Amino acid sequence: MKLSKLFHVLAAVAGWVGVIMLFSAWSAGENGTVFGFTQTHLFTDAAILVLVAIWMQLATTHHMTLEKTGEKI
Repeated sequence: MKLSKLFHVLAAVAGWVGVIMLFSAWSAGENGTVFGFTQTHLFTDAAILVLVAIWMQLATTHHMTLEKTGEKI
């Protein structure tokens, strides 16, 4: 499996989990919890996961460029 495909799949998974965490944080309310986590914790998790997804998509683009030029990775 090419690294670009692996990075793409991991980015999609991280992005979707981040979105789920964001919706969970919104549904938790001010003093509530979801999955045993507070709203603040869920917002932090969502932000980090979305940033990881963006970083992985950049890695995907980089590796696709390397694969086009035929460089060994």
